[in-house]
Amino acid sequence: MKRVTATLLAIIATATTAFATSLYITSEDRPVSYDELPAEAKSFIENNFANDEVSHIILDRDVISVDYNVSLTSGTKLEFNSRGEWKEVDTRNSIVPNNIVPQAIAEYIKKNYPNREITEIKRNHTYTEVTLKGGLELTFNKNYNVVDVDD
Repeated sequence: MKRVTATLLAIIATATTAFATSLYITSEDRPVSYDELPAEAKSFIENNFANDEVSHIILDRDVISVDYNVSLTSGTKLEFNSRGEWKEVDTRNSIVPNNIVPQAIAEYIKKNYPNREITEIKRNHTYTEVTLKGGLELTFNKNYNVVDVDD
């Protein structure tokens, strides 16, 4: 019985090590050219940051996803998924372009925080998070109702 348990533990340890190694080997961060960005990402940059230049782009590939991290010369950071859909826009201390902020969120900010602008916006399939000048973070659910306020 001890021999069977020891053998099973050895198999599990070997499998775990092999799996962890495969995760490490398949993870990849590497610089890419502007031409390698998906068309939707290029269009987003050209339409919203036409007066800025791309400093560098990093392809962030892991086991389950591919993201493109784009840095602009102004310091703005953009993140896109593999299809070129924006996931995050961080303008540091300048203002996120109005046309990428969902209208319901823009109206909420205008009504409740009229003297503050959005400097960062993140989204995924369940929420959208915005950061206002001064650091206030608001999280909205997929129906654009506020679910969290963090200062």
